[in-house]
Amino acid sequence: MKILAIETTGKYGSVSVIDEEGHVWSAESREEMNHLRGIISLIDEALASAGISKSELTHIAASIGPGSFTGIRIGVTTARTMAQILGIPCIAVSSIRALAEEALSKAISSDARFVVPIINARRHQTYGAIYEAEFTSDHEHQSISVISEERQYMIEELLDKIGSDVAFFTGDGIDAYGDIIKDKLIEGCYSFADEDVRYQSSVSVAKIALQKAKRGDVIGYEELLPEYMRLAEAEQRLKAGTLSDKIKKPY
Repeated sequence: MKILAIETTGKYGSVSVIDEEGHVWSAESREEMNHLRGIISLIDEALASAGISKSELTHIAASIGPGSFTGIRIGVTTARTMAQILGIPCIAVSSIRALAEEALSKAISSDARFVVPIINARRHQTYGAIYEAEFTSDHEHQSISVISEERQYMIEELLDKIGSDVAFFTGDGIDAYGDIIKDKLIEGCYSFADEDVRYQSSVSVAKIALQKAKRGDVIGYEELLPEYMRLAEAEQRLKAGTLSDKIKKPY
């Protein structure tokens, strides 16, 4: 089993290859929002690091969102195209769930009960969820369970759900709403992921994709679709009838 995982929903694009034993080879960009120009080079770099060719891939995984609308489209379209050409199945991975996976070990080591990934959706809005961090007594096995489902929240609404439990936050929502979190929650009841592990990564997408592949949770390329979690602003305005008449409506 060789899975290619694509992550383009956040500031930095990245691509990973994971094998059946969980070994991961990755390539990532440090240029912000360079997904369109950089994705093919990242794919080639990750495959070269893994020492395999495209023809040896068994699955293509993509982070389907939520996140950057343009980034989501680039990643999903690239994954669909490759899967169609290679004749292999796809795996859809939530960017929110992948952020939680990336933060789980850090959350447990900081004695947090909750892992809270938050993606900035602007105007006090966030795409997020609340997960409970779980582990065995020997700390050998870690897992998470859903406390509050993935959806769009006002940041204050999400914080109200946490209450006084200790929460570990990750995602670029920290950059936008860190001060609100500090004001709203009791000191000592929250911590933030460091910037080097705060943003979306194809490594966690690959790990989740491997779990799903082993369960047979795969789909055809035509079923791999973006999860925007809300309409783009222009689409919302068009639907509400507030889009400027100077902008031509699509027919």
